[in-house]
Formats: sequence, structure tokens, C-alpha cells
Amino acid sequence: MMQKYQHNPDPAVLFVWALFSLILVCYGMATLGAPIIKQIFILYFPFIPARFGNSQGLPSLLLHVLMHANLTHLLVNLGMLVAFGIPLVKKVRPTVFFLIFCTAAIAGVLAEFIANPQGKAPLIGASAAIAGLMGALCSFAIVKKRVALPGPFEKRKFAWRFVAAWIILNIIIGIISPVAYNLRIAWIAHIAGFLGGLSLSSIIIIIQKK
Repeated sequence: MMQKYQHNPDPAVLFVWALFSLILVCYGMATLGAPIIKQIFILYFPFIPARFGNSQGLPSLLLHVLMHANLTHLLVNLGMLVAFGIPLVKKVRPTVFFLIFCTAAIAGVLAEFIANPQGKAPLIGASAAIAGLMGALCSFAIVKKRVALPGPFEKRKFAWRFVAAWIILNIIIGIISPVAYNLRIAWIAHIAGFLGGLSLSSIIIIIQKK
């Protein structure tokens, strides 16, 4: 006699998959939608430093995470969202997860604005926001010394090494990519998003410990 096993999905994990689905749907709309839909994405979703501060630029502080350059860009970010988002959302509430995600996204584009306020190159993609999730995972080991998280996020010394490696790697990519591949990577946004997630998550953990 077989007993049917029912597994109730974790609502927190479902939140990550909902965000995954939203990004995927937006990519489909931006690439396959009607011309008017494509025009809305082009006008309002990319963050362009030079237009920051006007009514057209402000929404893009967050909307840029929903637009991706191509399928490779999309799949890399979605894979990282699942890989780093699910472990994090199991440690914090979905509301805190979303706050970290949004804070990192905004920190990333604001850092690019500070670095080049007259820049006209559009910034798109969820990379900075997802980098913030990675930074948040590091914060648990850094603040608590040791936590039940995989790999480099388990112990403080490993987490600090990950932080250093992430920053150095993005600086190297930022220097090499324009020369070797004629491709501009928003490495400043990646680092700022990472540090934004790390800082906010650390503050939340410390407050909760009191």
C-alpha cells in the first residue's frame, strides 16, 4: 500500500520564483511584445545617468532590473537569482529579501550616476540587485561568525575572502572588457549593489540580535 506524500511549497521560496517569473515575462514583453510595449520599455526602464532626476528617469531606479540586453544576460541573472536568492530568502522574510534586492539595485545605479553623472549609456539588468543578495549572504557569516549556509557563506574568514574576490574580479572585468571585447560592464554598479546588500543585511542582523 502506497501513501501519497504531499509537499507544501515554502512561501518564501515561491517569492523568489515569482520575482524570477516577473523578470522572465518582462523580457518576453520587451522582445516579443507590440511596438508600443517595446517603446515603453525603451523609454522608461533603462537607467541613464544623464536623465536622472526628471520624471522619465526616476522610475528607472528600480525598473532597470526588469530589462535585459539579450537571452544570455537574462539567463545568467536568473540563474544567479535562484542560486543566491533561495538561500537568502530562507534566512530572512520575503519583505526583507525584497528590501535588500531593491536597495542593492538603487545603490548600483546611483553609484554609476555619481561616477559619471552625464553618462548616456543605459544601465539595464538585475545584476547589481542580485549582487546585493550575495553581499547579504556574506553578512550572516561576517556578523555571526558561522552560519548554516553553503560554501563561502558559512564562516567569517571565507565570507571576507568572497567579498575581496568579488570586488577585485569586478574591477578586473571592468578594465578588461572594453579593451578586449568592446563591451562595457557596469562594474561600479555590481560592487555598489554588493556592498549595499552587505551593509543593509548586516544592520538588520545586528538590530535583530539586540
